[in-house]
Amino acid sequence: MKVTVTGTPGTGKTSVSEKLEGYEKIHLTEFVKEHGLGTDGEVFEVDTEAMCEKLEEETSEGDYLIEGHLAHYISSDICIVLRCDPDELEERLGERRYSESKVRENVESEAMDLILQQAVQNQEAVVEVDTTGRTVEETVKAIEEKISEGKSSYGKVDWTDSL
Repeated sequence: MKVTVTGTPGTGKTSVSEKLEGYEKIHLTEFVKEHGLGTDGEVFEVDTEAMCEKLEEETSEGDYLIEGHLAHYISSDICIVLRCDPDELEERLGERRYSESKVRENVESEAMDLILQQAVQNQEAVVEVDTTGRTVEETVKAIEEKISEGKSSYGKVDWTDSL
């Protein structure tokens, strides 16, 4: 089984993925850099087509969890999209010392469901999990339940009022 965990920066992808058990884990940022699948500039540009091809080769057998901001582009059995209330996300990104423009860009992307929309376009099964006010352990439990159900579940989270 191949599970992808994606979402706007700050929604909890890495923290949650570290706690999910039973999978060989691939952290997308590390994978892309290790395999030279991007170019450094003002912004790191990832060759998503090459990334997907290389991951397909390396994950053809076994149980994998692939975590990262671009994981929704990778073909998987189920794609988990982590969501977070824009106000809480703004706090989380501020704690990371993101620039004001980067915080605003990510908060707006979250409010507009950008990652979720892309995931729905690219994946057969998409599950949306709200991490707002939840501990990592609570989020992991919710994800495990959704994976065991094995079907899409999204469209209940709506942050458009915050725009």
